[in-house]
Amino acid sequence: MLVIAAASYFFYVRSHKSASLTEKDSLLITDFVNTTGDAVFDGTLKQALAVQLGQSPYLNLVPESKIQEALKFMGKKSDERITTDVGREISQRSGIRVMLTGQIAALGSHYVITLNAINAQTGDTLATEQAEANSKEDVLKSLDSAASKLREKMGESLASIQQFAKPLDQATTSSLEALQAFTLGNAAHQKTDDDKAVPYLKRAVELDPNFAMAWATLGVVRTNMGDPVGGRDALSKAYALRDRASEREKLYIEGHYYDQVILDPNKATDLYLHWEQIYPRDTIPYSNAATTFSSIGNYQRALDQATQGLRVDPKDPYSYANAVFAYSALGRYDEARSLGNSALAQNIDSPSLRLALADLAFLRADWRDWDKQTSWGGESPNGALLTWWRAGGEAGLGKIKAARASTQKARELTLKFDLKEFAAAMTITEALADAEYGYLQESRAKLDQALALSQQPDVLGFAAQVYAVLGDTARSNALLDRTTHALPDNFYVANVVVPSAHAAQSLSKDPAQTIALLEKVRPYELGTGPRGITYDANFARGLAYLKLKDGTKAAAEFQRILDHRGVGPRDPQYSLAMLNLARARVLTGDTAGAKSAYQDFFAYWKDADPDIPVLLEAKSEYAKLQ
Repeated sequence: MLVIAAASYFFYVRSHKSASLTEKDSLLITDFVNTTGDAVFDGTLKQALAVQLGQSPYLNLVPESKIQEALKFMGKKSDERITTDVGREISQRSGIRVMLTGQIAALGSHYVITLNAINAQTGDTLATEQAEANSKEDVLKSLDSAASKLREKMGESLASIQQFAKPLDQATTSSLEALQAFTLGNAAHQKTDDDKAVPYLKRAVELDPNFAMAWATLGVVRTNMGDPVGGRDALSKAYALRDRASEREKLYIEGHYYDQVILDPNKATDLYLHWEQIYPRDTIPYSNAATTFSSIGNYQRALDQATQGLRVDPKDPYSYANAVFAYSALGRYDEARSLGNSALAQNIDSPSLRLALADLAFLRADWRDWDKQTSWGGESPNGALLTWWRAGGEAGLGKIKAARASTQKARELTLKFDLKEFAAAMTITEALADAEYGYLQESRAKLDQALALSQQPDVLGFAAQVYAVLGDTARSNALLDRTTHALPDNFYVANVVVPSAHAAQSLSKDPAQTIALLEKVRPYELGTGPRGITYDANFARGLAYLKLKDGTKAAAEFQRILDHRGVGPRDPQYSLAMLNLARARVLTGDTAGAKSAYQDFFAYWKDADPDIPVLLEAKSEYAKLQ
């Protein structure tokens, strides 16, 4: 009897230990086996289970990028059902220890849900849990209960489960149909097919207006597609409903609210760093923190965050793109190019990565690669974005006619998808370049065109800055008033848009006031910003010092732009910094240095349209130095 008791204890301990997971163990969730005949359970229960288990800081769910990579190597489609056999092969290829399978079956009017944790390498069962639902409406509650018990069997502490186990009907939705629509929309979003995700996500919030995570995902998708207004509205709804989400999803909602609605980089980075502490194996906080640090010009911190994201998930496309951008902004072009090419070699791709690679091609004057990158996306919102990127590069080189044609093409494609705010932003960007190049009448006409497309506050605030550059203070202030009234809590508007516009208004009358107003913007200089701050503050400050006849300080501002070419290589202000550096050197009496700067500008604009007003002015100024 003692021998039998000892043996029983041995096998109990062995079984108990085999079910427990370590930090290195990954967990792959397969698609449910659905024998009910009801399609509403297809994909939906897997998504619900992922939400429930995803609340746990203890469990390490396999990221979608790793699953997609394995499917490609297996010669299967990206939307392949992850059956038990397919899951087993993915696990064996990727070194995943645990596979979680689920089944739902009808038992009269009841439903039986079974969850199995399996050793994917040996096929041994590690833990099993079963629950019964009295009706279809109770299925999510029963699944929730079974998942919580399974978490305990797999080694998670009761304290952790109690803290991170909000019921599914509160963490997601009580509507199976809404969850089904969200599942399809979220799957498209994970594959960066945001335009395909929209109808599903809209359907999800129509079916359940209190579905917080569906609103949040819709907000991110709309923002990615160039619709900041639609994105802000959806994320604001999600934020109001954030208590109806799991702890992890609440962090997702709050983070995106801070960095896409009120645009407060300080709150956003604090939130993402906190998120990393709770869920260190999530890639989202690392990639979002990287983007936020880039927006305020802290590219080393951005690189650190992107690198950590790649350590967590070496296949994460967002971390790759963020790292490439950061390397470029730091002037480390070889590393940026190597990392970008490495991503493409692994079939890791995204619109943001293509933008980064396009900038690298521009920096190297590799026009074949430039054409390749800016042609990516085809007839889609992503294609419109890359075409607009191309227009910016053409404008930066003084190829105004080509830039206008590219902008028109991008605008037409954007309007095809009813993205009026994005089309308006493109038009205002074109108007700003026209204003800086001396096409004042054309700039005003384009501002009118943009405001006819959209009167949303983002558009008004951007237009206000260009009217300030044009010297139309009354129109600029009127638009600023409307912007601040519509967005009273917007950090970016208060700390960047308004002071930058007021600084531009003061330039011709009181350049010293321009410099004083720009002090508020200094913490965000050389950042990409929500709209693209890049060189705005340095450029305006340099112009103010020129007005004050302080050539030394003016030269320092323009040289700072030239020293940070990787931040915004296509920006027209980069090329104009060369010209204004020449003007600053004239003020200091450095004629040789001024001639050299003028020559640099002419060489950079060697293929520019010959009749650009600012180019004609530059040639006239240069002639006087001879």
